[in-house]
Amino acid sequence: MLTAAGVEYDVRGWGQEVRTDEYSVAVAKSFADAERTLGMAGSLAAASPFQHRTWLGTWFETAGRHPHVVPLVASIRDEARGQLAMVLPLIELHQNGRILIEFADLGVTDYNAPLLGPAAPHCVAGARKLWAALKRHLPKADAIRLTKMPGVIAGRPNPLALLSASQPSSLHGNVLKLASYDEFKRDRGRTYRKELERSWRVFERLGGTEFRRVTDVESALGVLRRIEEQQERRIRGLGLPYILDTPDIANFYRELVIGGLGSGYTVMTVLLAGEEVVAALLGVRDDGVFSMVRISNAGEAWKPCSPGRLVITRTIELLSAEGCGCFDFTIGDYEFKRRLGGERLKLFELTQARSWRGLPMAAEASLKGHLRRHPRLAKWSRQLFQRRAAGPRLMMAQS
Repeated sequence: MLTAAGVEYDVRGWGQEVRTDEYSVAVAKSFADAERTLGMAGSLAAASPFQHRTWLGTWFETAGRHPHVVPLVASIRDEARGQLAMVLPLIELHQNGRILIEFADLGVTDYNAPLLGPAAPHCVAGARKLWAALKRHLPKADAIRLTKMPGVIAGRPNPLALLSASQPSSLHGNVLKLASYDEFKRDRGRTYRKELERSWRVFERLGGTEFRRVTDVESALGVLRRIEEQQERRIRGLGLPYILDTPDIANFYRELVIGGLGSGYTVMTVLLAGEEVVAALLGVRDDGVFSMVRISNAGEAWKPCSPGRLVITRTIELLSAEGCGCFDFTIGDYEFKRRLGGERLKLFELTQARSWRGLPMAAEASLKGHLRRHPRLAKWSRQLFQRRAAGPRLMMAQS
């Protein structure tokens, strides 16, 4: 039994349960049971904004309904202490003839992580025991692939990042912590402040301009459509594929606005020139942490006023006045995130083979992780590859 808000929940009926000396594991394998497990965990566990009940509930109702996805939400309990240790929002994904177990993500979620209960282990030995108990109960698969994991969740260590099998990720977050908006401006320096003031003056000269927080659903959905159009135009203009318009993913963002705007979890801000959306920002907020999800602007015509920077800094000013002290610009190695003061947040990944089909994937992940731990070796291997690749090109050029 697990207890939340004075109500007891029996997780044994939500999935087949296996007991070890220290941990019991129950895995929900239907959408209804997965949502019930996550709903219970929300009042017991610490999580990042991307494991908030609104985010995960929306994900499983939309993007998670992909025909090749089976929910696998694991609830792990410390039997000795009689407390929840962890809830893992996982899926079974059938892809290219292989079965993978990974986080409920499909490219939508910036950070993947467990929800940590009171009994979550905070040392390597405890993390190993929990991981062993979990693996014994997960269904057959070719590989377990866990990506984009922060090392710390709500100030507590992520047990999965403590495992020796975890490797540094090639991706990283970008986090800004501040005490006030005045501190933010002061820390950026005089030159940056002057640039920001100039950008705002250029924008205001156009007339009929304003910064606004969008609070009604209908207006927010209209702004979301403009974000979609602006992002698609920019990405396709770079010659890159645009996947955010697939029905399940597009519906995820719409439902995130519909379900989260009223509670304040979903935040939408916009720069307007008359009726035109010059720039817009969609993010999520959990307690004092705001995480950027999608941002767009109207393109080259507005470049002189740096609309992206304006909508971000105005949002920081707005939310910091409401007590928000952490602004996460999330994944993406962009210069503007560093100029805004974002510091790198290390992320981790873990890939383990469970059949011969998963061996190449696990070997590749291990090699890449090893190279990231040893930058000199990575540099040497890149140079060697470039020299070998240059040989055939040189021979062809001389023939």
